[in-house]
Amino acid sequence: MDKERLEELISKFHSQQLDSEEKAEFEYLLETFDEAREIFHEWNFVFQASKAISISKNLPEVPVSKPRVTLSNVRRWLVNTAAIITIPLIFGLTYLLIERSQNPITYNEVTATNAKVVSVMLSDGSKVSLYAGSTLTYPDHFTKDERLIKLEGEATFEVKSNPKNPFYVETTDGTRVKAYGTKFSVRNYYKENTMSVYLERGIVDFTTPLLNHVVTMKPDTKLLFDKTDKKYTILNSTPNEYDAYEQGILLFVNKPLAEIVQKLNNIYQVDIIIQDESLKEYNFTATIKDESIYQVLNMLSLSSPQLQWKEQDQKIILTKKKLKSK
Repeated sequence: MDKERLEELISKFHSQQLDSEEKAEFEYLLETFDEAREIFHEWNFVFQASKAISISKNLPEVPVSKPRVTLSNVRRWLVNTAAIITIPLIFGLTYLLIERSQNPITYNEVTATNAKVVSVMLSDGSKVSLYAGSTLTYPDHFTKDERLIKLEGEATFEVKSNPKNPFYVETTDGTRVKAYGTKFSVRNYYKENTMSVYLERGIVDFTTPLLNHVVTMKPDTKLLFDKTDKKYTILNSTPNEYDAYEQGILLFVNKPLAEIVQKLNNIYQVDIIIQDESLKEYNFTATIKDESIYQVLNMLSLSSPQLQWKEQDQKIILTKKKLKSK
């Protein structure tokens, strides 16, 4: 991976100068390399810092459009620019640095493995319901600038309102959901092709490196984003599914088998494979609470006369029943 090329693409991304070929190259790097995503996050910090500095007395902007701009160059620019920052801003930054040194942030990580839902209470009073197969990384306390946590998988967030301190949920591919005080759910598993955001109340902003603009959502809507096509749809929705999930109940209402299998794999830590492609679009309605995986599979097979399952090589195989000849 060419780091200088990546940094040039990130610069153009922030200045909205990517052409179609560069956009495809940029998206490929972010999707393929963990290091690329880390560098992208570092750049985000640098641009936020540069914006904060430029607020004071019309300071020059970071020269992001010039080729071969590197993080080290930008950091040197920030240091040089600091010499002309106004005295109040210097005092503010100094206070912030002292406060952070006296109150270092410790990050915690929790994974929901053998449970359908794990409840996590954050330092600001916000509540997270973390669902099976998901991991949450969060600080022991938030800064005064932002409340940022990281998610791999699926969770529901009930955020304490604070208009001056936005709350961010960031996933492994750089996607962010921004809120101030609201209740919403995010689903974004790294291996899945579709991510989704359901908003129950309030307003949230959805951003991703795969889109060049922000999507603002309203209550009782669900956003579905296809990572391959880079397209999204927003549908009217209700909180029934997530309300049930928070109580440890799986509620499937006319859901395709492919989506049900994804969730069962995460919850029961099994490897279910749909061998017959035509089965993936079969829709099911079911409520699952304390049933074992075998009880669930039997329930699905009873709901559809064409579905059968078997265990093979530590996997569960779903196939279509063969019609008996007369």
